[in-house]
Order: sequence, then structure tokens, then C-alpha cells
Amino acid sequence: MKILLSLLIIPILVLAGSQAFGQLSMGAAPEEVIKVTIDESGTAHVTHEINSTANLKPIQIDTINGNMNNLTVTDVNGNPVEYAKIQKTPLSIIINVSQRNMTLVKYDLVGAVTNTDGVWRWNYYEPQDTDYTAFHFPKGVDMVWANERPVYLGNLGLGQHGNGFRLQYVINEPVNIQTVQTGGKNFSVGVRTVSGLGNYAFDESLRSYSFNFDKANVPIVVIMPQDLLSGPYDVTLNGNATLHQEFHYNSTHAWIGFEPAKSGTIQITGGPGNQGQQTSTPSSSFDNATIGSSTPTSQPDDTSTYLLIGGIITAGVIGIIIVKKTRSKTTLKPKDT
Repeated sequence: MKILLSLLIIPILVLAGSQAFGQLSMGAAPEEVIKVTIDESGTAHVTHEINSTANLKPIQIDTINGNMNNLTVTDVNGNPVEYAKIQKTPLSIIINVSQRNMTLVKYDLVGAVTNTDGVWRWNYYEPQDTDYTAFHFPKGVDMVWANERPVYLGNLGLGQHGNGFRLQYVINEPVNIQTVQTGGKNFSVGVRTVSGLGNYAFDESLRSYSFNFDKANVPIVVIMPQDLLSGPYDVTLNGNATLHQEFHYNSTHAWIGFEPAKSGTIQITGGPGNQGQQTSTPSSSFDNATIGSSTPTSQPDDTSTYLLIGGIITAGVIGIIIVKKTRSKTTLKPKDT
């Protein structure tokens, strides 16, 4: 819908959808939170929650770049709000000053996240007018990779603070269970990946576990029983040290993540296993380890918990913290499961 919007303090008229303005800025920056819900097909459903209603001049909302469909601008009750477009890449929306408590800008980004060999990827860049984006993922995603670093989510969403990041995840990622027999006990090592896996071996004298895989640049997570090998761990790829992250623990297992640049053989070396914890790892216990015993089962009504990653994408530095928001601030819901 094309709407001619009279901007109160800018002595020009803007015809929505009719002109290209390049990088022109025509309004105040909003106070907003961006919520992004990604569906199973890779479409990102975006909502900008605009709270800056006390400004004395119009507000300019920069959108996320992508193949945009179904743009709407409404109040919280779904009533249409007049707006204008600044036709640039990405698109900007201008809304006038009002007494609304909140304005919602909603749209879909079709194919924002692309699937290659079972791994969903998105180079996400946050609009310059905001510094926070809340992500929610499809059912079956309990961990993601942010700038090549694994982040365990459990049933939570992800909050991103910074310029943007490279996002990767797998829906219903397969867990390959490999059984190691040593000292008269059986241990189940889990390997989460869409890569094909080959022979595996455990060398008790070297305190090492190794296996082959056939795809490069695909995330791999090893869920290591701490009774078999304890941390800290060293990881090599084809005999050479490779980057890895020990990013999640529970009472029985450690999660070790890496994204090898080549196919070949991974070897994980650790310390002696913890003694007397468990004599075997049946499938039910392993399932609990996979889900993660630290995952909250419920949240108080007045708070929502989510993971927040922050940093500058060019520096590749990410910190992970747990954050709680009260109702007096914008509330972000746990990821649907």
C-alpha cells in the first residue's frame, strides 16, 4: 500500500515505495528489539518492536537485508500504522510521532538461512540502528554455531549483541553412538555431525580417542564420557593441532566442538577417566547427556532466560553469558520445543 506521509519536522513529502534514497537518513534512531524466528524452511520471520514514542521527530527503522515479503506496520492491536519507505538496500521505514506504546514492523525474509549438506547457515548483519537481536530456532535445534564457536541452547533462544555473526545449525542433528570397551566397562561416546564417520579407536595407553570423517567444514561435536577421558582435552586433525571448544558439561559428559577444515582423522587426548562415577552408559543415560542436565525445565512468569552472545564479527570474539529480563523491559521467550 502506498501512503503519502507528511513528516512533521522534515519539509518534504515521501511517497512510500516510489523513490530511491540511497543511504539517506530521515528520522531518529528507534529504541527497539528485533525478534527473529527461523522456520524449518530457512525463512526468517522478523518483528521490530519499536518503543521510541516520545521522540519529537519521525523515527527511521532499518530492516534486515534479504528477500523481503509480507511487510506490515501496525500497533500492538494489529491496527495499521501509516509509514513511508526509503527505498535503499536494506529498506528503511519511516513512522511519524505518536502516542502509541509500541509499533510493530513485521516481515519475512524468504531463504535467509540456506541449507548445504544438512547444515543451515546465515551470515547475519544487524541493522545499524539497533544493538540487540533475539533469535528463536526450529524445533529440533538445541545448539548453534556462532562464528565457528559452538553454543549450547537447550530449550532457550539466542540473543545476539554486536555487529552480527555467522550462524550455523543442524535440525535434529544425528547422534552417532560409538561404544568403547576398556577396563571391563563399556562407554558410549556420542558424535553429533552430518558428516559420514568411519573407524574409531580408543588407545588407553595414550588416553586418546580417534575416528575418521569424510566432510570438511562441517561442525562436529563429541560428547565424551568423563569416566572414559577427562578434560582438558587436546584435539588434532590428521596429526596437527586444531581449534576446538569445550563448551558444555553436565555430571557425566563433556561436549567438545570443532569444525575441521579438512576431512580425515580426529584424535582427542585427555586425562584419566573419573573413577567410580558409572560403570556403563546405557542409551537412556546417554539421552540425558545429549539433552543436557543443566537445561532449565521452567521459567518464572516474570522472567525469561536466554543466551546472549556479544562481540564484533570481524574480531571473531564472542562471550556467552546468561541474562534475565524482567517485565519492565522487553521480554524474550524461551525457544519453543
